[in-house]
Amino acid sequence: MRLFDYENKQVRITTISGRIFEGVAKDYTSELDNPDGVACISIGNIEFEEGEIKLIELVSTETHFAQAV
Repeated sequence: MRLFDYENKQVRITTISGRIFEGVAKDYTSELDNPDGVACISIGNIEFEEGEIKLIELVSTETHFAQAV
């Protein structure tokens, strides 16, 4: 999983336990820089290790407006 591709982007993370979190992905840490040897990324103050993530996907931040005629 290439967590670094999601850093500073709006994402939805689904954990292996089925919980879903949305927000801006911050603080990517590679497996080489993490003392545990596992890549991780955070949303807010919640850190997710790569092995805890079932799915990570980009979330569109576009807002669609209906136009009155």
